[in-house]
Amino acid sequence: MKFLSIAASLAVATLSVVSALPVRSSIFEKRDVCPADVLSCTSASSGVDTCCLPDMGLILLVQQWYNGLGPADEFTMHGLWPDTCSGGQGPSSGCDAARVYNDIDSRLQNYPSTPAGFMDDMNTYWSSYNGDNNVFWSHEWSKHGTCVSTLAPSCSANYVQDQDVYNYFSKALALRSQYNLYNALAAKNILPGSNPNVADMHTAIKAAFGVDAQINCLSGVLSEIWIFFRVQNGDQYVPAAPLTTGSCKGAISYPIKSGSVTPPTPPTSTTKTSTTAASASGTSPAGSIPTGKQSGSCSTNGATVCVSPGSSQYYSKCNQGTWVLNQCKSGLSCYSDTQTTTHCA
Repeated sequence: MKFLSIAASLAVATLSVVSALPVRSSIFEKRDVCPADVLSCTSASSGVDTCCLPDMGLILLVQQWYNGLGPADEFTMHGLWPDTCSGGQGPSSGCDAARVYNDIDSRLQNYPSTPAGFMDDMNTYWSSYNGDNNVFWSHEWSKHGTCVSTLAPSCSANYVQDQDVYNYFSKALALRSQYNLYNALAAKNILPGSNPNVADMHTAIKAAFGVDAQINCLSGVLSEIWIFFRVQNGDQYVPAAPLTTGSCKGAISYPIKSGSVTPPTPPTSTTKTSTTAASASGTSPAGSIPTGKQSGSCSTNGATVCVSPGSSQYYSKCNQGTWVLNQCKSGLSCYSDTQTTTHCA
C-alpha cells in the first residue's frame, strides 16, 4: 500500500507540472488565446508566449529601389527582418538549423495553399539583382524567416509542411502592397528622375502611413526604405517609429529605373502603371498632345504624354490625378501617332 501511495503521489505531481506548462498547439488541439492588446517590444510584452508575440519583436519591412528590379513604379522587396527591440538582428545562420532551406522556390510552388498568381508576384516584387530569385528567397527565409517565432511549426495546431515558409513570404508581400512607398511619395509629387530633399520624403511617408521610416542612400542615391512594426495577437503588424531616420541627407537622387519585370495582372483596387511597350498606349488629353515631362495634377486618368516623341523612352502617365514619369521597355521610344494616343515602339 505504501508503494501504491507513492506512485499515486508522483502521478498527481506529474499532472500538476504538465498543467503549469505553457499550452503548445503541437500537443493540444488549441493554444491559449493571445493577449489582443499587447504590442511586442513593450513592457507588457515581457513573458508573453513567443507564439503570440515574436521574441525578436521589432519587424522591419525593407523595400529597395534598384534599377532593373520590378516595375518602374514600384519598390521591390529586400526582406522582412525580425530584430531585437533595440534593432539587433539574429544570427547570420538563422534561428532554426532544421528549417534552413535552399529550395524555397519549389517549396512555395508545391505548398498546397499557394494561390494562383502568387509566384508571379514573388518574381515581380521580390526579384534578385543577380537573377537567381530562389537563392535570394532561400537566404531571406533561412536568415530572417526562421527567426519569426510566431511562425514556428509548434505554434500551429494543424501544421502543414512549409506553412511557415508560405506565411512568411505572403505576409511580406501583403505588407509591401499595403505600405506602397511609390504611391506615398507620388502623392506628394516626389517622383523618379527628381532630386527631392529627404525631409520631404519623410513628410510624405508619415502623411501616408502615420509613422516615419528609415531612408537609406548609397553615395547620395536612394537605395532602401525601412518601415518598422511591432506585433500584436500573433500576426497583426502595427507600424512603429523607426530607430533612426537613415543615411540620406539633404537633396538626394531618386533615379528612374528601367523596370524590366511587368506585373502579371493589374490590381483591381487601384490603377497601376505598367512598364511594357504597351503601357504607353491609351487615351491622351483631348486636342494636340503636349510634350515634355508632365508634373503636378491631371484630370484624365490613364492619359499619356511623350517627353520627347520618337527620341526618348520616357513618358508621363496620369495615375489617379497625378502625373507619373514612366519608361518604355529597353530599346523602345515613346511616339505620338495621332492627337489622341501614344505608344512605345
